Amino acid sequence: MQIADHVFVVTGASSGIGLSTAEALAARGAKVALIARNTEALQELSARLPGSLAVTADVTDFPALTAAITEIHNHYGRLDGLINNAGRGYGASVETIDPQAFTDIFTLNVLAPIVGMQAVIPIMRAAGAGVIINGNSGTSFMTIPDYSVYSASKRALLGITQTARGELAGDGIVVSEVYPGMTATDFGRNRLGAGGDTTDYSVGDPPELVAELIVQAIEGGEAQYFVNDFLRKLAGA
Repeated sequence: MQIADHVFVVTGASSGIGLSTAEALAARGAKVALIARNTEALQELSARLPGSLAVTADVTDFPALTAAITEIHNHYGRLDGLINNAGRGYGASVETIDPQAFTDIFTLNVLAPIVGMQAVIPIMRAAGAGVIINGNSGTSFMTIPDYSVYSASKRALLGITQTARGELAGDGIVVSEVYPGMTATDFGRNRLGAGGDTTDYSVGDPPELVAELIVQAIEGGEAQYFVNDFLRKLAGA
């Protein structure tokens, strides 16, 4: 799909990969709708991106997420792409997994993208075209102590994304995944749980690199995009 003059929704747009993706899309002439919980950060970003729209919403509040998608569609009169970027990590051994934290992680990392897709699919089907990009993780292909819940959530997202890709192909809706590696964001600082290592994420790939990968996915439409050959080999791609 071309990017210029098209409307894209980016969740988790207030920082990190989401912010960089919004900037990359706007730089290519897109109109970008920004969804996140941080109103101030969204408004600051929107002020810099011509034609953008800031909509404060918690993607785990499913009625609010659906209402945000409706508001965006009404505002622009079209909706061409959804980038499901919002997500969070969780560090805990299997022995110490907290059931509520497990539920929170799966709600954010799996159910929120599903609800987002459900909100945009009828719009895209009516238009005969659309693109959905789900942000995944290289941990989908790894077994890492203390990260079973996070990696399991991303494996679930993998299965759902690839199933949706097949289901929606006949409607002209292209569903793809993007796999970042360790990225210089607040992922480590914002994770739930006390388990896991204390990796310094500031030494990871710049979020702009992942944003460029998302741009490639929008324009290219392949099933999976990997930020490096190591992840591609892990996936057997």
